[in-house]
Amino acid sequence: MLIEPDFAAIAPARRWASNHLEDAGVSGQTLDILVLLVSEVVTNAVAHAIPPVALLLAVDDQRVRVEVRDCAREVPIVKYPTASATGGRGIALVDMLATRWGVTSFDDDEERLKSVWFEVEL
Repeated sequence: MLIEPDFAAIAPARRWASNHLEDAGVSGQTLDILVLLVSEVVTNAVAHAIPPVALLLAVDDQRVRVEVRDCAREVPIVKYPTASATGGRGIALVDMLATRWGVTSFDDDEERLKSVWFEVEL
C-alpha cells in the first residue's frame, strides 16, 4: 500500500492493515497489537520519511512481518520521553511489543530505500 505523506493517511493505512490481517486469520490481542504497531511505524514514516512511502504486510503460519519503506536515510531509534511529552514513543512500543524489529537499507532501481520492519510471532 502506498502512503501519502500526510497525517490523514494514517487511519486508512491502519484500516487496510487490520482488514488484511483479519482476512489472514489474525485476531484478538495479536491483531490489536499489530494494528497499534502499524499505526506507530506509519506515523513515523508520515512525520519523518521521504516519499514514496509503502506499507507491506506478510503473514505466514508462524509470524506477521510488517515493513514501511521510504527514501529517508535517518534511522529510527528507541526513545524514552518524559511522561508529559506528546510524542516519541512509537519505536519504544515496537521494541517492547514486537518479537523483533530492525532497519534494512537497500537499492531498488535508482533509489536508495530504507525499510523499518517488525515481526510478531503468532
